Amino acid sequence: MNNPQLSNLKLVLSGLLIVNIPVMIIIFSSMYFLSEITKLNFTERVILGCSTGWIFWEFASRYWIKWSLLRGVEKERLLKIGVSSLVLWKSDIKKIEKIDSKLNGK
Repeated sequence: MNNPQLSNLKLVLSGLLIVNIPVMIIIFSSMYFLSEITKLNFTERVILGCSTGWIFWEFASRYWIKWSLLRGVEKERLLKIGVSSLVLWKSDIKKIEKIDSKLNGK
């Protein structure tokens, strides 16, 4: 069965659904819950909420990279789309190459 290459739109949407939207939900919900159960000021809640979101982002971005590479997306294209859709940083090429080498058993 033929596996057509993923479109740029599908890559961007999957990045939003797998990484960006859950990160935003985690940040804002953790800030809300911290305001309800603690007496932390706003700045402390923002720092803790963003830290929690950043930790999730690290795992979710790795999952998105793996998901994309398994579907035949080239590393350079993945980085370009990831950076433009705010899923990856420009320096994440090292992360992409590391995950690709693990997938290929190198």
